[in-house]
Amino acid sequence: MTRIGEDNVLMNWIKRLSPQHRDKEKELVQASGRVSVAIARYRDMSKEIQEEIERNKFARFLVYDKGDQHHGGH
Repeated sequence: MTRIGEDNVLMNWIKRLSPQHRDKEKELVQASGRVSVAIARYRDMSKEIQEEIERNKFARFLVYDKGDQHHGGH
């Protein structure tokens, strides 16, 4: 079990010294943040649209297009 602990210490030391690893980790954190923001915006917009549909009572007139008929001549 000591060997695993030593491997982790060595790996952490290598990660700290590697500028490329730090850059990649920073990019990953930034990308994760962008994804989280995009998901939150989508969720909020979806809620707003649903609320507007409910307020205006026009949901029965909506047609949801999944795009299936646009591909392959269907």
